[in-house]
Amino acid sequence: MNKKEQEFINQIKKESETVNIPKSLEPEEMEAALKSRPKKFVWKKAYTIAAAACCLLACGIAYGMTKDAEHAGKRGAAGGAGADAKELRNSGVETVDDYEEVYEYLQAYAMNASSYDEDGGGAMITEDSAADMAAGGAETKQQIASETQKMDAAVPEAASAEYSETNVRQEGVDEADVVKTDGRYLYTLRDNGRAVVIVDTKDGLKEAAEVKLEDPHSIREFYVNNGKLALVGESYREEKTKSGWYMSTASTFAVTYDLSDPAKPEKIGEVTQSGYYTSSRMSEGHLYLFSQYSVDTASGIEPRDTEKYIPLVDGTLLPGNDIYLPTTKQAYMYAVISSVDMEKPDETKDSKAIFTDGGNLYVSNKNIYWYEDRSWYTGDTVIRRLSYQDGKLKAEASGMVGGYIHDSFCIDEYKGYLRVITTEKETNSVYVLDEKLKTVGSIEGLAEDERVYSARLMGDVGYFVTFRETDPLFSVDFSDPKKPEIIGELKIPGFSEYLHFYGEDMLLGIGMDVDEDGFTTNGVKLSMFDISDNTDVKEVQKYVMKNVYSADVMYDYRAALIDVGKNIIGFSANSGDGESYYVFSYDKGKGFACLMEETINGTGYQTARGVYIDQVLYVVKGNIIEAYGMEDYKKVGDIIL
Repeated sequence: MNKKEQEFINQIKKESETVNIPKSLEPEEMEAALKSRPKKFVWKKAYTIAAAACCLLACGIAYGMTKDAEHAGKRGAAGGAGADAKELRNSGVETVDDYEEVYEYLQAYAMNASSYDEDGGGAMITEDSAADMAAGGAETKQQIASETQKMDAAVPEAASAEYSETNVRQEGVDEADVVKTDGRYLYTLRDNGRAVVIVDTKDGLKEAAEVKLEDPHSIREFYVNNGKLALVGESYREEKTKSGWYMSTASTFAVTYDLSDPAKPEKIGEVTQSGYYTSSRMSEGHLYLFSQYSVDTASGIEPRDTEKYIPLVDGTLLPGNDIYLPTTKQAYMYAVISSVDMEKPDETKDSKAIFTDGGNLYVSNKNIYWYEDRSWYTGDTVIRRLSYQDGKLKAEASGMVGGYIHDSFCIDEYKGYLRVITTEKETNSVYVLDEKLKTVGSIEGLAEDERVYSARLMGDVGYFVTFRETDPLFSVDFSDPKKPEIIGELKIPGFSEYLHFYGEDMLLGIGMDVDEDGFTTNGVKLSMFDISDNTDVKEVQKYVMKNVYSADVMYDYRAALIDVGKNIIGFSANSGDGESYYVFSYDKGKGFACLMEETINGTGYQTARGVYIDQVLYVVKGNIIEAYGMEDYKKVGDIIL
């Protein structure tokens, strides 16, 4: 370590002394949360934290499952609907006749919730939802949730630069993140969630501007697109309830700035909607904003108190014909979806609300799929489809599949069909649904005593990994949607948590290397699978990162920097020595090569990001940016913000 780097480290230590650590992240709080987790694999970071959330939020679940099953009914052989879910039977999605209908549903929920409490019950949260909430720490509820996307999202000065984009789930659908670049400037979210800092990378690293929002605003993430900066997040306010308790309510926002001069951003619009910010997408010049709005039924509501149980968009009650009824009477919240034309960022173009009891989303290039995990009490997952085009939203269909969906990579749209991979109890299934979300093809009873850990679907073939003691990588032929077929199966020790196509004939897996006993882990593993013959998939190379037992990409796909053209695979990972950023290359003959392993000096709850501009890699975490030349990956600069 040279003198300059030592001075840099000393400055970091000095800066860190002023950082306020959230109470939820203090050692005592974290220890208590970890002690409450179920005995699962100790290396699964996201699920460990999620388990703590589940323990706090999902008490008395067995009673709740029984009660909800009474409403939902039994699932048919092809994934039919329950007795109260009439919209599922005819594949339609029904809207509210009037606000009184919503009130009646909420009253039914309140009565059930009251009976749960009398028997020691409590609120429920799905495994996916708990992992999503835990991923950002106690202060964030963003959904996390990958194909490298290249979009024209640069200001004029950056047009000629080569630079990386956020690793996204669906090619052509952009996602917000905590770090972005336009080819010259770096944009990074301060760890306190109050501001985005703009850093000029020309001739070194210099802070050019700061876009700051005051309390009670909290920025979760942002977009940089076509010369505009769009901040998305939520603001809070506290209200005293009838019972005397103070309840925090949230409103989701999107605040847009003009970046014609990045050194002087100018605010040009703001929109709001009820609820906590959960996620967002940007497609063809429109921002789609998702929030979760929960109704406080415990404090009591009256039919006339519409503002207490109907979502607001830009301060106006959402009309009843824009609210879609729940699939059972066990509903107390909304998934609120709004669109914003980025050419008119001061107004909401369209809005809908799905009356639900929680869920997750997958966004294709044409449709939004909202899926609700009800597997704990009915054995099913309900899926609802909303089409979107030029900012207009329309509910199209509802359907149901058996089991739960591990994450959004297990659900994929292709040529008008939806392919879904689920886990149900101790087996796994593959379903194909048509545009009406009716099951037209399926494979059930796969990989007994295993569960799905990761999936990747593209074109007529899909791949998914299950795990318990070994890692079966299945390949599925979807060329005939009515007759999906397992055409290959590879069993190796360990598992892959994240899959990424690496060129036409290769599939990259990032996960854990585990001994054949299924419990002894040797470290994070990179696997390269040859899929040129999808009936005979082979693991042709692997690289085990010794004493490294957690990698951010395993629970946040946006943390991956993967560029096949540049032949780089970058992500942050943790070992006993702390957090480091790694960059690998891959050669068919020589396998993986570690090009870079450097300590990450930044701190904070946000996961680290690696982005490149031309031949410089920037590693960003918290208030620190460090630059490395990509010819030899030696450090060439840094800045503390």
